[in-house]
Amino acid sequence: MDDKIQGIVLQSIRYGDTSLIVRIFTRNYGLQSYMVKGAFNRGAKNRVALFQNLNLVQFVEPVHNNKGSLKYLKDVQLSYIYQSMAFVMKKSAILMYVSELLSKTITGQEQNEALFDFIVRSMLWLDLAEERYANFPLFFTLELTRHLGFYPKANHQEGWCFDLMEGSFAHDYPVHPYYLDPEVAALLSQLLDLGINEACSIPLKTSQRRELLDKLIIFMRLHAPVMNDFHSNEVLKSVLE
Repeated sequence: MDDKIQGIVLQSIRYGDTSLIVRIFTRNYGLQSYMVKGAFNRGAKNRVALFQNLNLVQFVEPVHNNKGSLKYLKDVQLSYIYQSMAFVMKKSAILMYVSELLSKTITGQEQNEALFDFIVRSMLWLDLAEERYANFPLFFTLELTRHLGFYPKANHQEGWCFDLMEGSFAHDYPVHPYYLDPEVAALLSQLLDLGINEACSIPLKTSQRRELLDKLIIFMRLHAPVMNDFHSNEVLKSVLE
């Protein structure tokens, strides 16, 4: 019997008239690319709707012997059906943000079960949350840096700034322009090492949330160079209050 592979759809690109090339972050094999033939055909078994960004899927990967060519999928199913993502504008904007963030930062084929499980838990929490999720992008971005290996050092003291290049709080301002002033640094320190419920319960003004998100994107760009040309945070800022 074929074993089901668990995956998170990161990106799908139309190929030809009826097919897709899909990038899926799998739990056991890391990032993989697949060809889905006939996804746009009427009555297709592996229909295009299965491969929306951040869909949680399970599938079988047939035996593949042609090195250098794309693998195929069969028996694709949703392992979870989102209840609210498509119907709540704010959640749709967050989903778009998370999707672009992951597409820009998950680029290798290394297995990372902890990262996979974190993404799944986070998306399920967001889907079921009815309120108090405006801080979710801040929490998710910070936790993603932990999995990518550059989580901020929790060494904050009152009046200190945060050096975005060093990833730590500091008494003196750095000579470069990449830092958080003491007020924003204090907000960042409140979010460190919190669970999702606690992080999303911190009361923040819209202006604080937006500024901190902008700075976290700069932090990501400094430590994950593939983050260039990142745009969805601007859409997100316009809908989150």
